[in-house]
Amino acid sequence: MRTDRPGYQYRDNKDGTRVHYWNPKRAVKGAPAALSLVRLPDGLSDDALAEECQRRTSELKAELADLTTPQKFDGTFQSLIDLYRSDTTSSLHSVKHSTKIRDYEPSLRVLAKNIGERFVAGFTASDAKRWFAQWRKKGHRRASGAIKLLRLIISYGAGERLHGCAQARLILSDLRFEQPAARTVAMTYEQCLAIVKKSAEMECPSIGFVEALKFETALRRIDVIGEWAPPPDGGEFRWTGLMAKDISKDMILSLKTSKTRAAVARDLNGYPLVTEALKAYRIPDIGPVVIDEDYGKPYWENRYTEKYRKVRDAAGVPSNVWSMDSRAGAVSETVEATGSLEAARDLATHTTTKTTRRYSRGDGLEASRKTANARVKNRK
Repeated sequence: MRTDRPGYQYRDNKDGTRVHYWNPKRAVKGAPAALSLVRLPDGLSDDALAEECQRRTSELKAELADLTTPQKFDGTFQSLIDLYRSDTTSSLHSVKHSTKIRDYEPSLRVLAKNIGERFVAGFTASDAKRWFAQWRKKGHRRASGAIKLLRLIISYGAGERLHGCAQARLILSDLRFEQPAARTVAMTYEQCLAIVKKSAEMECPSIGFVEALKFETALRRIDVIGEWAPPPDGGEFRWTGLMAKDISKDMILSLKTSKTRAAVARDLNGYPLVTEALKAYRIPDIGPVVIDEDYGKPYWENRYTEKYRKVRDAAGVPSNVWSMDSRAGAVSETVEATGSLEAARDLATHTTTKTTRRYSRGDGLEASRKTANARVKNRK
């Protein structure tokens, strides 16, 4: 047994390829049960795998050691980030687990890596502008996310009366940064159908079922596949999401959305894409509706996105069509078919049509034609 790869484990795919993982609970005795497997990059050599496992293990041991020591503010952004992470009263601990993993933590890592050693008391407006310009080179959304978290940690520090934070918050409050352009891509019916059929061919029909259900019903992905998250008081991750009992024998889906708690009812019999997807995907009799074929359990974190990309690419759908764009496709198609933002708003369970407009990504031509025809008809 090799001892130079702490926490290493692997899984062999049906095609003979091997997927590599680092398991923190195997690497460090006493590691929190909530920590999940980390998939390692494909194509690493044995030496590179060993180095990566050793690096991650060393970092985890250092983090666990830090947890036993009371956090102190030494004036740097790094210590401010550490306090923000460890203080259970900070806003980091009030957002959904999926939001924390997808939005907050990546931006915090950007801040720690780029400005961690800087002192908060020396912060200037020119610093913020320069940092934003640097981060934007690697993506506008990345830069905007980092600035958002910079505002949050500084506001947290100001609230805790930490040296330099109140002045830094005042400086930031006067600054405005260009927001990334809204997405203009919406999945089309033809693209979704191609994904449904290709997922069946690739023996991962859950992907096609999820995309079909989202495209036809405008449900959010989290409401379809659910999520794993730790309970508020800590401990083992638990799954919550769409269950078999939420779909009646006559195929009526009923649930409350995770974001707004709006009650939703959808007759799945009336959706051709769902019907097509169900030729290959079987809804379980009990338990979670969507199951990852590779593990026999609901999807974990970014595992769904990884599989979706493989199916999308194999189906010949452009790479700029993301999974999230199926919901935009539902809204756009509804607006074009009905000429009504209100109908699309109700379908997507938006609070206002202002939000619906952001999801409606057509040029409005068909909707304007329907409106014009209705006005002419009314004149007669």
